[in-house]
Amino acid sequence: MELVRQLAGLSVSHLRQFRDDDSYIDRLSHRYTTTICVVFAILVTTKQYAGDPIDCWVPAQFKPSYEAYTDSYCWIANTYYIPIDQELPDDEDGRRNKDILYYQWVPFILLFQAFLFYFPRIVWRTLNVRSGLDVINLVDAAIKYEQVEQYESRDRIMSYLIINIERYLSARAQLTRRHIDKQLSRFRRLCRVFFFCSNRYYGNYLVIIYFLVKLMWLVNALAQLFLLNAFLGNEYYLFGFEVIEKLFKNQRWTENKHFPKVTYCDFKIREIGINHFYTVQCVLRINLFNEVIFIIQWFWLISISAATLYDFLLWLYQCTIPREKVQFIKRHLGIISSYNPQEERQQTREFVLHYLKDDGVFLARLLSINSSDLVVTEIINKLWTRYKDLNRLYSTVNSQRHQNNIPITQITNDEANTSTPGTNTNYQNGNPNHRHRPARIPPPLPPLATYMNQQHQTKKEKSDSKSSKDTDV
Repeated sequence: MELVRQLAGLSVSHLRQFRDDDSYIDRLSHRYTTTICVVFAILVTTKQYAGDPIDCWVPAQFKPSYEAYTDSYCWIANTYYIPIDQELPDDEDGRRNKDILYYQWVPFILLFQAFLFYFPRIVWRTLNVRSGLDVINLVDAAIKYEQVEQYESRDRIMSYLIINIERYLSARAQLTRRHIDKQLSRFRRLCRVFFFCSNRYYGNYLVIIYFLVKLMWLVNALAQLFLLNAFLGNEYYLFGFEVIEKLFKNQRWTENKHFPKVTYCDFKIREIGINHFYTVQCVLRINLFNEVIFIIQWFWLISISAATLYDFLLWLYQCTIPREKVQFIKRHLGIISSYNPQEERQQTREFVLHYLKDDGVFLARLLSINSSDLVVTEIINKLWTRYKDLNRLYSTVNSQRHQNNIPITQITNDEANTSTPGTNTNYQNGNPNHRHRPARIPPPLPPLATYMNQQHQTKKEKSDSKSSKDTDV
């Protein structure tokens, strides 16, 4: 009983046998489904090569060596299924049309299924690293922050998280403003609106890649039913409904057309220039395993498809509706006593939509799923405080510029880092002993609407100065 209580008390964050950077439904596909397919493949392979998968009834004059030859030949050359209440066709073509072609290849079919379920995971890991942000290392750091008790270590880990997230967000903000300055054509604007373009410059790179991967998992789970139907035949995609019907009608499971246990095999033996034709009846013992395996597969694929579809629609709603993104961040900011939802409502909206953007909110959700809500709350709190400090610094510099008629200058990294405690972090990739140079983080720019108004005001000042010079001349 003590062992049971200990196992029940363990959580994923304490075990950490796997490195996670996705949702629970995704892990059902690339981890558990892959494991199930590999275990089934090992089971069937063991039965095929270490057991006796087929046993044929042969004439009495056959010697033991003839009997072994018959079993081996019928296993390799395929058998065919005719119900016991029907006559065997007289022509060879009529028999060959009833061939069972799958039972030798079941282990390879299962391994191919495992690969198809794991392939989207490879795509996700390959493409999300190209964004410049290693999500797995951030999740590991968040979990270590939850487990470490020393204050200094926790402070270094939190600094590592804030620096990496803020570097990614600020770099995206800088690149976005440069693209806006290029005066995009109407066609490119329409493409961005109607086709929801994905780019690291727009702040939705991780979100779009994640949706593409989830769509791959959804299509894969649904397509597996029809792929198995192509391999197994006999309308496998309806197999589960037939199983349910037999259960409700209390019918016997002695025979079914999908995985028959009793089949027939034709072969010829040449003796002294004369070909002897034989038809033997065989018992496919391996189909006892195949039937159970593919019944489980059918119901598992249906369940995975339904769960993946629900998870895809849920993430689509959470990551595309601005109100839902703002509410998610507000729920975490509401825990902090210094946050005033009434006075800072507009600033919160700008913080979510123009600074964090889609990727920032998506990253916060992933960290919340794989680590802890408390860790995510502290991360959002520090990003919020940093955002307000830098906006306040930017406003001060901008007001001084208007007073002294100085052109707009970008806040340097040194000025930005003066208001950020703990930027000299010693945590890298989960290793507290690793030391590196202090990171220089570009500051967040002001909200997009403010930025566009400033650009318009600057152009107006330049045009006024030109007109005044012409007047003086």
